Amino acid sequence: MKPVSTPVLAAFVLIVAIGTSGAFAQTPRTTDESFLRNEYQVFGARTGLAFEQVGGDGLGEEFGGGSAKQEEEVKAGGASHTGDKIKAGLFSAIIPGTGQLYNGQNTKGFIMIGVEGAIWTAYFVFDSQGDARMESAEEWAGIYAGTSGEHDNSYWQNVGHHMDSDGYNESRLREARALQEPPTGLIGSDDAWQWVNDERKDSYSQIRADGNSAYDRRDFMILFAVVNRAVSVVDAVLNAGKDDGVLETEVLGMNMELEMLPSFKDPGARWVVSRRF
Repeated sequence: MKPVSTPVLAAFVLIVAIGTSGAFAQTPRTTDESFLRNEYQVFGARTGLAFEQVGGDGLGEEFGGGSAKQEEEVKAGGASHTGDKIKAGLFSAIIPGTGQLYNGQNTKGFIMIGVEGAIWTAYFVFDSQGDARMESAEEWAGIYAGTSGEHDNSYWQNVGHHMDSDGYNESRLREARALQEPPTGLIGSDDAWQWVNDERKDSYSQIRADGNSAYDRRDFMILFAVVNRAVSVVDAVLNAGKDDGVLETEVLGMNMELEMLPSFKDPGARWVVSRRF
């Protein structure tokens, strides 16, 4: 075989080099990006390297980390939902059920609003019943004991305990003598009373007892209103945001979660502190 001369060999190498460089120049950049994307899917979460650091884009700011949107949410307090929980709790503290409406739990919210309305309706009904029965008792005493005028509650109680005002005054005098003090609270002639018989006096006492029972039921409605409001506030706070039952916030770069564990048998809570690296 005849050896190839040096000038010919040099020309051949130059032609191959030029063709190769042209082929590489025409190769799309997306080939490298596709390769880097595959590398990210396989090794990204482990290495923690940013795709943009190796020439890529569109895969997020950092392998294994959160997106810019999530970081903005954390800085603004949105990710912890603390603002939503505070708003929902305040709404329910003012009107039970409105916090649930704010959370999008319409059925539960309308139920709690209905319960609150029923409680206060019952409150005013019982209050009205108590007032009506006390007025009836005073009218009864005016007819069958001869009372007249406006008096405080202690006067009407004494009317039900004694057949007449003379008997009441005698009891006050005996008490004063026993205590060796001057008598007080005696009934004058303008406020005197005299029951026609024991039956009328007992009926008067029964009417007043019914009135006091109505007032007791009215006062219980206040307790029910407090309980309904407390339940509504707790439920609204726990269910505000995306994590039901969890109070979450971020302090000094640490994520803090308070999870309530409601249970009739074994209630409790769990406090978790975590930090993302």
